[in-house]
Amino acid sequence: MQKKTVALLIVITSLALAGIIVIQIYWVKNALHLQEEQFDNKVQVTLKSVVNRMFDARDSLAPDPSVCDEHCDHRTYQVLSAINPLRLDSLLQEEFGGMEISREYYWGVYNPACGSLFAGEAGPYHDKLINTNHFVSLSCLYQREQLMLGVYFPSERGVLWLRIFPYLLLAFILLAIVIFAFSFTIFSFLRQKKLSEMKSDFVNNMTHEFKTPIATISLASEMLLNNGVNESVARTRRYAKIIHDENQRLKQQVEQVLQIAVLDKGQYRLKIKTFVADDAVKACVKSFELTVRDKGGMITYKPEAAGCAIKADYHHFTNMVNNLLDNAAKYSREYPEIMVSTGISGNMFFVGVQDKGIGISHENMKHIFRNLYRVPTGNVHDVKGFGLGLFYVKTMAEAHGGYVKVSSELNKGSTFVIYIPIDPKLEISRNSHESESEDIAG
Repeated sequence: MQKKTVALLIVITSLALAGIIVIQIYWVKNALHLQEEQFDNKVQVTLKSVVNRMFDARDSLAPDPSVCDEHCDHRTYQVLSAINPLRLDSLLQEEFGGMEISREYYWGVYNPACGSLFAGEAGPYHDKLINTNHFVSLSCLYQREQLMLGVYFPSERGVLWLRIFPYLLLAFILLAIVIFAFSFTIFSFLRQKKLSEMKSDFVNNMTHEFKTPIATISLASEMLLNNGVNESVARTRRYAKIIHDENQRLKQQVEQVLQIAVLDKGQYRLKIKTFVADDAVKACVKSFELTVRDKGGMITYKPEAAGCAIKADYHHFTNMVNNLLDNAAKYSREYPEIMVSTGISGNMFFVGVQDKGIGISHENMKHIFRNLYRVPTGNVHDVKGFGLGLFYVKTMAEAHGGYVKVSSELNKGSTFVIYIPIDPKLEISRNSHESESEDIAG
């Protein structure tokens, strides 16, 4: 699938998901508005019921002179005599309890024109009670002036949110699941696409690596079939040696491919023994020195852990070092400059390989230890290999109870450091220590 198609699908799906979120928000607002209307209607019905019951019982209730204290004026006394506050408060509690409306409320009898409060419990909400949306006229009880019975709920908004909270929570959970599933699908798709590209590169590299020795063997075989060549023993031996060497090269490459599955499944076997790590590193440097010199470069060795013995698989240890040396040469510039150093850090022996090559970008740094991954070199495809080297180094280092650290700066070079325990406390093994180690080239 082309990148434009993938990008288009992601954009369309993202817009659809954004549309779902907008609809959910719109639904929440509508649900909250609906709850407000229902709450308003309930309160309005309750207030009307209270007023009706007060009206029905007004003839049976005689005016109570005690409703007005010494601070009351004549007008207030008239209002409270017509509207009994104690009776009103009792009816409000009864009606609100039956309607399952929050008991946390403040009520009052007031004149909205002048803002005078004649009775009730306004508490700290005097102004909010005068301007409340929950009120009913008391003209049937007192006709001399416009009086209102109002109720204010301080926690009204919280009560409304609490009523829709279960549905809101369920909606957000489902939405979160959809977003997670969408994100996971997108990332998985991109990851699989990247893996597919890596495998395609691997097949292309493998084809290229196999074609060269096959072509060489074919050419040498044709020369051997020439009657004139058989007359010269030296020439015959030379062509036979070419065929032998290229055949060994093919064998080694096939083994590399087979080892990919072995490393993935963790079916490798280690043969642990004690050896001087510094000597093993020195041997790797010496054997690689000729390769670097042929390219016009130089390799420097700085041992700082002479005589340090470790318990590890000798062949896998040297293969790890060789892989790092090989990578340092591959990704160096025209003339490789490599420095190898060893040392001890705590209970760890470490070997570092530093180069002044092309370096690794921050984006590629996250993937360099993945199987079959190779650092891109632009339009130049002269770096050979299957992308197995660093994956092998990391796998083997961890199998020995150690780890690998890397630091790199683009266009300035990279430094890889392998840490191996000097005296591992845990038994280091995959399947059996008795089995012979298998050589893996990077």
